Amino acid sequence: MLKTSKYPALALVLCVTQVACTLDALGVAGNSDSTLPAVSRVVIVSVDGLRGDAVRTMPALAALEAHAAWTDSMQTVVPSLTVPGHLSMFTGRDVTTMGVTTNTLDQSAGLSLAINGATTMFQWVKDAGGRTSALAATSLIPESSLASAESFFGIDEITSVTADLNTLRNDAIAAATAPNAPTLLFVHIPTVDFAGHDFGWVRTDSTAPGGGDLLGIQYLAAARAADSVLDALRAALQPAIDNGDVAFIVTSDHGGGHGEHCVTGMPAVREHCTSQPGDMTTPFLLVAKGVTPGRLPGEPTITQVAPTVGQLLRVKIPARAGAPVM
Repeated sequence: MLKTSKYPALALVLCVTQVACTLDALGVAGNSDSTLPAVSRVVIVSVDGLRGDAVRTMPALAALEAHAAWTDSMQTVVPSLTVPGHLSMFTGRDVTTMGVTTNTLDQSAGLSLAINGATTMFQWVKDAGGRTSALAATSLIPESSLASAESFFGIDEITSVTADLNTLRNDAIAAATAPNAPTLLFVHIPTVDFAGHDFGWVRTDSTAPGGGDLLGIQYLAAARAADSVLDALRAALQPAIDNGDVAFIVTSDHGGGHGEHCVTGMPAVREHCTSQPGDMTTPFLLVAKGVTPGRLPGEPTITQVAPTVGQLLRVKIPARAGAPVM
């Protein structure tokens, strides 16, 4: 969860960011070694705080694996926090190596990205003539900061949404299926992260038979509620997926439940920031016509998300970004 936002200060670094965009333009218009198909649009959903092992408890998402290139072992960055995770997801680069290591997104973070030439997948799409949009919870981007955030991230339009999943579901379907739907739509679901912070990612009264984590009851309920949103959005997009127009991606910024010493006075089960597998490991699913279903090998990283989006849309991917997942 984003604790502090200072987006107005980020406007001060936009001119620097534009220079960085120019310096980072030495990329390629897709990866010739990739097997990903070309699509016209991508809809990507980030379920904030969703652990990779939670997918097993989400019927719709688990069933989608039969039609997806997927993993429950994608690795986020360290510290495993919302801002570094999402910025690494958006840029295709590990922003913690640039000094972005807290949940404060301010002028310093913006300058770090700009100086290192880190640009977002939204900007890549805009540079190629596409249109971008985001539905972001107020916990991530406050309503008062939408205009500055649009400029900073290179997003044409950011719509602020609440934690009401019925409204979020309807807004996401409307945005994804509109006649003028954006080339790249990002949807942020915050409620799973909320449940983890409020009640704990894992149980403290028992462990799994093999000694591993048992996910918390309230956390599981939140994951299943998010699952229904994902299922409805996927169903609405299915005709466009079937005709090869749309690729649908579901992923997360971090897990949680092993946040020892992350926040003073907070139990580890209600936090995240460490390199422990529970904090680091997230899911990734990609559904698109022409994508061979199956588990992705190894442990893909969150820095491969943006290059995967770029490859699907055949836009220029900066040379310093990661590689697509396939």
